[in-house]
Amino acid sequence: MSYDKQTWNKYDELKTEEENIENGAVVTDNRMNHMETGIGDNDANLASHLADKNNPHKVTAAQVGLDKVDNVKQASKVEFDSHTSDISNPHKVTATQVGAYSKDESDQKLATQKQAIDSHVNNKSNPHAVTASQVGAYSKSETDTKFASAQSLTDLSNKAFVNKGNLASGTDLNNVTDTGYYRIGGLVGGTDILNSPSEVGGIRFYAFFTVTGSLQELTVYSPKQDTTWTYSRSISGSPATWSNWSKTVMADDSGKVTIKDLVVTATVKTVNLEITGQSTKTVSIYNGGGQIILTRIGPMVQADIRSMPAIPSNTTISGVIPDGYKPAADYTSITHSNNRLIFYANGSIKPDNNAMVSDNGYYSCSWVTKDATPTT
Repeated sequence: MSYDKQTWNKYDELKTEEENIENGAVVTDNRMNHMETGIGDNDANLASHLADKNNPHKVTAAQVGLDKVDNVKQASKVEFDSHTSDISNPHKVTATQVGAYSKDESDQKLATQKQAIDSHVNNKSNPHAVTASQVGAYSKSETDTKFASAQSLTDLSNKAFVNKGNLASGTDLNNVTDTGYYRIGGLVGGTDILNSPSEVGGIRFYAFFTVTGSLQELTVYSPKQDTTWTYSRSISGSPATWSNWSKTVMADDSGKVTIKDLVVTATVKTVNLEITGQSTKTVSIYNGGGQIILTRIGPMVQADIRSMPAIPSNTTISGVIPDGYKPAADYTSITHSNNRLIFYANGSIKPDNNAMVSDNGYYSCSWVTKDATPTT
C-alpha cells in the first residue's frame, strides 16, 4: 500500500500540549508507528518490485533498440553444430546458384562434344590441312615433275625380271646382259651357245639362264635328267671382264655328294648326305686299368667300354677322353648294373655315388662332339 505523508508544524508555545499534538507539532507514538509502518510497506513494495520480471515499467522494444533486429528465435548450439555439419544441401542450393552446370546440362554438353570429336576423328578429308611436306612425302606436282625429269624411272625394259624367252643358236653368253631369265633348249655347249661352262662343251643340254645386273647363273639339267649342275659368274673391272664359271656343289649322277674334312659352324639340313671319315682311339680308364674304344664318325662318338677297373665312388679321373672325342656337354651313361658313369666335356670321367667294379664293364654309349676332327 502507498504511504500517507504526515504534516508536521512548528510547536506553538502559546498553545497547549494537546493543541500542539493535534496541530502535528509533537512527536507521538502514533506518528512514529505510522512512519515505521510506511517504511515497512516501502520495503515490501521495493522487494516486490525487484522480484517482478514482467516488465513492471512497461519498457518497449523501441526503448532498448530491439526494433532494429528481427524477432527470430536463436538456434541452440546443438542445432547449430548439426546444421553446419549437414552436407545434404539443407539450403537447397542449385547448380546455377554456385555457377555450375546441372548433371543434365553437363551430360548434354559432353554428348555434344563427343559427337563433335567423333566427327573430327572420322573426318578423312584432312581437316588439319596437313601437307605432303609435313609427312615427309612429295606432293603430286613434285612427284609428277620428278617422274617427268627422270625418264629412266619409267623405262623398265631393262629392269623387270621377266621371261626373256629362248636363246637362239649362236648366242654368246658374254653378250647377254638384259635382266631376266632365259631358256636353253637342246643346244650344244661351245657350238650353239658360246662362252658356256667347259663341262657342257660338246653336250646338247637344257638349262635356265638368269641375268641379274652383273651376275649370270646357269642351271643345267644333265643329259640323264636326274640331277642338275649350277654355275655362276660375274662381270667387273675396266674394261668389263667376265669371271670364270664357278660350279656350285651338287649331287653327282647317283644323287650322292661326297664331302671331306667338312667343318660345320651352323645348323645344316641334309638329304642323302654320306659322311665317310672315321677315327678310332683306345684309352685306359683308371690307373692303367680298364679300356674304352672310342670311334668317331662325323660329329658322333661311340664309346665301347670294355673291361672296367675298380673305381671308388665319386672319384674324378682327369684326361681320360682325348681331344677330338670329348662330349659337347656333360654326358651320363648307365652301366649294366644301373650304375652311372659320367663323361665330362673336359675329358674327365667319374662314377656317381656307387663305386665301379668289373661287372660294370662291357657296354656302349654315344654322344655328340664339337671337337675338331682328330688327325691321328
